[in-house]
Amino acid sequence: MMLKSLHLEIVKVRDVHWAIQVLLVVLGILAAFFVSGWFISLSGGNPAEAFIAMFKGAFGEPRKVYDTLMRATPLIFTGLATVIAFRAKIWSIGQEGQLYAGAMLAYTLYRIFQPMLDRPLLLVVVLLGGFLGGGLLGLLAGWLKSRFNVDIIISTVLLNYIVTTMLLFLLYDHKYWMGAETYYPRTDTITKDAWFPIIFEDARLHMGFLIAVGFAFMVYWTLKRTPYGYDLRAMGSNPIATMFKGINVNRLIMITMFLSGGLAGMAGSGEVFGVHHNVNMAISAGYGYTGIIVAMVSELNPLVVIIVSILFGALINGSVVMATQTGIHTSIIFVIQAFVLLAILITRALMSYRIRRVPHAG
Repeated sequence: MMLKSLHLEIVKVRDVHWAIQVLLVVLGILAAFFVSGWFISLSGGNPAEAFIAMFKGAFGEPRKVYDTLMRATPLIFTGLATVIAFRAKIWSIGQEGQLYAGAMLAYTLYRIFQPMLDRPLLLVVVLLGGFLGGGLLGLLAGWLKSRFNVDIIISTVLLNYIVTTMLLFLLYDHKYWMGAETYYPRTDTITKDAWFPIIFEDARLHMGFLIAVGFAFMVYWTLKRTPYGYDLRAMGSNPIATMFKGINVNRLIMITMFLSGGLAGMAGSGEVFGVHHNVNMAISAGYGYTGIIVAMVSELNPLVVIIVSILFGALINGSVVMATQTGIHTSIIFVIQAFVLLAILITRALMSYRIRRVPHAG
């Protein structure tokens, strides 16, 4: 109403030069850090000291860079899982539960096959277990949507809680997975023949990072060059037209949820066999939910997911040093992540729409 009285209207912008897009994104991220610094100052901290400590903690030396890449690895997987689902406008929030499901099935297969398989085959088994664990949980949500029209958001959120509750049950009893010589809810340490190989000596960066980057390129190629990718993008653009074209939408939803869940599940197997070397409730620092933010900031581009995941991995890794040196609580990282997402959404709106004056008749 106000715009009409002023003879203004909001119109969609067709083309924005790439340089302007990059500039707006950079300015948005800088604004997010500026506002986050204001919050740090409100808590009694020094924003400059906090950000310097965070940067040094993330990139100050080679080993810290490797740790940042290690933190980015599960975010790449869960970010890619989000990209596949959201490209089809399937609003899955189940990446966190799928991560845990992948970890659980991978560990189950490890317990079964570790005595009988050599190291290379055992690594393949736990990787497949991670993919299948997350994939089957995603498939369940897809089937509920296809068969009973259960909203994907509701089913995936509820499945997150179901899976984590099941894991708690298994870890809190010596009869099941709880370690024989521990009073903490975790399993015994996994034997070293099942540990993911380390990429660099004296560092924790494992082969999962290379696998995640490889999957990013694979997802990009799948979306751009395959019939499945075309169907996926078509459903995201116009699901009704996709149905009338003869594409089986229900089957496409189930396949997409299986693949999306599988990628998130591989994040779980990577954390268990590459980082923690046991199963516990802390294998995910909210990586499933952060992966959704990563995908949104990346504008659902699989290759950009790699870069944004490294940025968010740096925030997570650097927050530990920041907390140690400045006393600022690591929860500020969630504030920064939220403001970065908000800034990207605002800049995306600025790039997509503009306000113009309507010629006044008479």
